[in-house]
Amino acid sequence: MTPNSFAYIVFLVIGALIYHPLSQKAKKPFLLLLNFMFYAIGGVKFLPLLALTVAFNFFAAQKLERTERKRSLLTLVLVLNLGALGLFKYLGFFGELLGCTGVQLSLPQLALPIGISFYTFVICGYMIDVYRGREAERNFLDFALFTTFFPAILSGPIERSKSLLPQFKQPRRANADDVRFAAERLIEGTVKKVLLADNLAILVNTAYADPAQFSGLELAFAAVAYALQIYCDFSAYSDMAIGSARLFGITLMENFHAPYMAQSSKEFWHRWHISLSTWFKEYVYIPLGGNRKGLPRQLFNILVVWMLTGIWHGAGWNFLFWGLWFAFFLILEKLFLGDILESVPKVFGRIYTLAVVLISWVFFALESPGEILAYLQA
Repeated sequence: MTPNSFAYIVFLVIGALIYHPLSQKAKKPFLLLLNFMFYAIGGVKFLPLLALTVAFNFFAAQKLERTERKRSLLTLVLVLNLGALGLFKYLGFFGELLGCTGVQLSLPQLALPIGISFYTFVICGYMIDVYRGREAERNFLDFALFTTFFPAILSGPIERSKSLLPQFKQPRRANADDVRFAAERLIEGTVKKVLLADNLAILVNTAYADPAQFSGLELAFAAVAYALQIYCDFSAYSDMAIGSARLFGITLMENFHAPYMAQSSKEFWHRWHISLSTWFKEYVYIPLGGNRKGLPRQLFNILVVWMLTGIWHGAGWNFLFWGLWFAFFLILEKLFLGDILESVPKVFGRIYTLAVVLISWVFFALESPGEILAYLQA
């Protein structure tokens, strides 16, 4: 039940209509029921996994707050959470990786629980916040709402506990402005997804399925079309998530801000999937040392973050190459290219950034190195 489907709109509207007349005491349990109903519709067999994950992390956070062995417990909790993500999302890829080293081990690609990449990162961020001194949540209902909120579970935004948890602790009734805002974002998202992204996909899939049948100009046009498709597709889901949340009086962060107007790769990632790049900066880049331990370490940290960012997007070599592609240009900008871009007219920065991004989407769309090289060569 994707946000652009009629079934989702019916589920959302009926849920909101029932939710608002309820008493303050009844609102939270009903919203949690909606969250689990939504998850069950997407895959009821994974419902116990979600429930177990929420319960485990709720109690683990309180233990983490009290224990003197905080680092050891945090490490264990992160390994278990990320291990579950790895089991479902990367098991088959690990088997392929072992095969490349000469170890023949056939590992299956398990069915992926809906939203696991997103709720795992939400929970891991919360646990790190508790490790850093945030008070662990004592109300299980509030914590469960924060970690399973259905508008954001499919495609984000990846919210921080400091911004989202307080909104569940004090539920706010949606007013006329909220309903108007929600309708506008839901319509905007539907237009982007159904009228633009889905129709662009027809053109893109034709070209990417057999690039040898098309000229270089046609393939370049298809690459531009794919850049528009992936933006309309992904930002549409964020629009619909933000609009859906507002119907329940909840404000989610904006996840896109005119990314194709960026004048550098660094700026592009301040505008594209903002919640993800913020998450990696806050919970991976800074803990690794950020820019505090000298330039060589900073460049290494950028490389690690972007390898992980690539793999987070999918279990495939192309996603790793995609992450490394951005790491290469971010490192160049850190070393000298950033100063050059600031000194030239803005149009050159935009052309450079669009070239980097357009080529990156070829990595994103095609699975094998041979297909990627063949497409770029053509």
